[in-house]
Amino acid sequence: MRLEMDNNHVQKKSINQMDENWLVSKKTNQILFAALLVATFFYVVFLNIKTPLIADDFVYTFIFGTSMPVMNIGDIINSQISYYTTWGGRVVAETLTQLFMFLGKDVFNIANSLCYLVFCLAVYFLAVGRRIRFELLLLTTVLIWFFTPMFGQTVMWLTGSCNYLWCGTIILLAILPFRLYEEKQTKLLNSIWFAVVMIPLFFISGITNENTAGAMILIMLMFGVVYFKRKIRIPAFAYTGLFFSICGFLCMIFAPGNSMRVENESAVAEVTMMVGSNPIITRLSYFAYNLYALMPLVILAAIAFVLLKNEIDRNGKDRKELVNFGIFTVAAVAAMVVMLAPPKFPPRAMFGLAAFLIIAVVYALGQLKLTGERIRKFVMIPGIAVLLFYIMSWGYVGIDAITVNKQYIARVQIIQEHKNEAPIHVPEIVPLSSHNGMYGLKDVQLDPNHWVNRALADYFGVPNIVLLP
Repeated sequence: MRLEMDNNHVQKKSINQMDENWLVSKKTNQILFAALLVATFFYVVFLNIKTPLIADDFVYTFIFGTSMPVMNIGDIINSQISYYTTWGGRVVAETLTQLFMFLGKDVFNIANSLCYLVFCLAVYFLAVGRRIRFELLLLTTVLIWFFTPMFGQTVMWLTGSCNYLWCGTIILLAILPFRLYEEKQTKLLNSIWFAVVMIPLFFISGITNENTAGAMILIMLMFGVVYFKRKIRIPAFAYTGLFFSICGFLCMIFAPGNSMRVENESAVAEVTMMVGSNPIITRLSYFAYNLYALMPLVILAAIAFVLLKNEIDRNGKDRKELVNFGIFTVAAVAAMVVMLAPPKFPPRAMFGLAAFLIIAVVYALGQLKLTGERIRKFVMIPGIAVLLFYIMSWGYVGIDAITVNKQYIARVQIIQEHKNEAPIHVPEIVPLSSHNGMYGLKDVQLDPNHWVNRALADYFGVPNIVLLP
């Protein structure tokens, strides 16, 4: 009996050791890591190809505020000068949008898919550091897929992607040196040349998105405090990062066009119908609605925090391992609270703060020691279930993308076949998934003078386009 128990113990230990060896195998991790990136890239390319031009995209084919088409780079520069002085300060996003509309959708499809990969990797390295761990990259991509608010509007839609995915990626890349330096103070990160080379990125990161760029500056400050508290030499890039990102942020905030835009903006009709037009109530309603939508990710972050704290207490680790989690959650809260200020708070504005929460979750779970026993008890079954759901979601979203693309092609054919008629009646396009770029966005209306109708008509060079009753 004793011999049998010993054999069972040895066998169990051997299985645990096998599981752990698989997890730490450098070659296996690298192969799976690369394979996941390749699969993600090609799938996102497919979704981009199937996503048509939508709403504001048509507007950006023209010089801002005119019906003159953009013919060259000079026109884009003039357009952005007009935009900055009469509408807003997000010239980075608007420049990218007009540039991609000028270069063509095919160029955007590839560039946007690459940007999505860079975004996923930036989230991963901010959470995990310099290590290569396939299971944490998979976790990162799954969380981004399921918890990015209005994925279609912020990642697939050309205009929305330039405003959120591209600008969010720029912000995460600007923060990345601060996180990597906290982990290890390398010679490269300490060099003056690195601080100088990073200046354009730091400046541009400040002119991206108001609430997320503000949270980025807060993250830089908090990392600076961490360096000071730990008596780590504050690197030159920390000074250039703070200074130039603040300069860019101020250029965006004090754009002459901002005050004119605020005067012309009003709360979305759906909200005012429910709560009235009182500005304070409207702001609180937006905040409550979006916080409710974000709650699954908030709950997941709370669970991750509890697991991380228990792991630290159980193993007697240093409490400083809670710092990175705290930095990104505080930044997320700040980015959320500041959205009480503007008159409108669309769900896609939570893109950056959702990314910060995902970083915090992946960081916390990455600190847990995955033994063979823990893998079998707590990871395998829920992990396989989530992976199956992830694959099924890819399939559902892919079918929806194909369906919408066919509807859009049919619409274009109708416009081309009836281009001499006025007005041209086109059928409605109905996306089913929030991962679709058209989901939740304005489309052709019954009113021929609606801005979407006018933009579409100008783009195709026809008198009028209206929705088929």
